Amino acid sequence: MRHEHFIKQHMLNIRNGIKVSFEVPTETTYHKPSTPPSYTPVIPSLGNRKPSEKSPFNWRGNQPSLDGTRIMYFESGVELKAGRIFKADRNVVELREQWPTIKYKGADREIHSHTFDYHLRRACGTRILVAAKPAEKVVSSGLLDILRRIRRQGFSMYGDKISIVTEAFANSAASANAEWILLSRRNKNDEEYQSALEFVSGMTGPMRFWDMLTAAPKISYRRTAIWNLIDDGFLVPVLPGRITDHSLLAYGNN
Repeated sequence: MRHEHFIKQHMLNIRNGIKVSFEVPTETTYHKPSTPPSYTPVIPSLGNRKPSEKSPFNWRGNQPSLDGTRIMYFESGVELKAGRIFKADRNVVELREQWPTIKYKGADREIHSHTFDYHLRRACGTRILVAAKPAEKVVSSGLLDILRRIRRQGFSMYGDKISIVTEAFANSAASANAEWILLSRRNKNDEEYQSALEFVSGMTGPMRFWDMLTAAPKISYRRTAIWNLIDDGFLVPVLPGRITDHSLLAYGNN
């Protein structure tokens, strides 16, 4: 956390009556997932291309695939955040990056090809081809013209819909929420989950995230359980945006 962000967070805690202890604990608290994690060799990506490892213009790297077994490449901040959000979405059952590559006839009447950043399949069976691009480059890069041409020429063998994702969808708040969901999903403890569910099921109105933690024996364990409940739809934020200790959550009854 940057120094100025830490100061802002500290002042917000004081304003909202949240008392955070900065004492060094006498013992280390570890995650205690009910299903112990398993580690297997990483399998190569199924994408049609591998972006270069470095770029002076945007982010490059990789992240785990939806099932956690493969490398999934990204070549921009929008792609990275979109990948996290897709993985955290329970309705996304298949996710593949840098695929498919579709040929189309350009304005110059020559044959060109375009590789989509993501291909996903939702639980309802709908297949979506996703092009991820910063909003300021959607028009200047010619992406809109390319996608229009692919639509006109047909793409049914690869998907049912084509979508453009910008930072309006893949923003820092949604990405941060997705990170917490993915982390908590891996470290879910069934006993703590049931305790948290019993606690929130008695709520008669919205409650602050922090207030759900203070009565728990281990705040870190209860925090994971609360995020599990958000993941499963039992808790929903009252306002959109990044979920923090200050956020109000309502019981959604799944």
